[in-house]
Amino acid sequence: MNLIINPGSGDVGTQGEGWTNTRDQSKINAYEQFYKPMIEEGFTDIVVKDTKQYREGRWVYEFTHTVTGKTIELEMHGIDNMEAYMKEHIFGTRIYWNGSSSSNPELEQFAEEGFEPVKTFRKKS
Repeated sequence: MNLIINPGSGDVGTQGEGWTNTRDQSKINAYEQFYKPMIEEGFTDIVVKDTKQYREGRWVYEFTHTVTGKTIELEMHGIDNMEAYMKEHIFGTRIYWNGSSSSNPELEQFAEEGFEPVKTFRKKS
């Protein structure tokens, strides 16, 4: 039996052999991997703010529900070539949604006291 403990990615850094980690790419990654799927899944009233904060190689974004006011943080890397990055690292970089590296966006995460979820229809575009 082998036991492997993933210590996390640590500080991602800004560049290596064949890859870079930039704020511009992190915005693309945040949109493609989080915001776009949320909208496609039917989330509404979500706005994203680039906080311009940088933590251990990840840029921080705030996703706020405009009705409940609840804000959730996303820490997202901006690696432009993950294959090249993985040649230099044992573990892939972590992405933190709502403080967890194993969580996905759920509407219930935006709940606040005094609000209840509703279902409705919208016209397809």
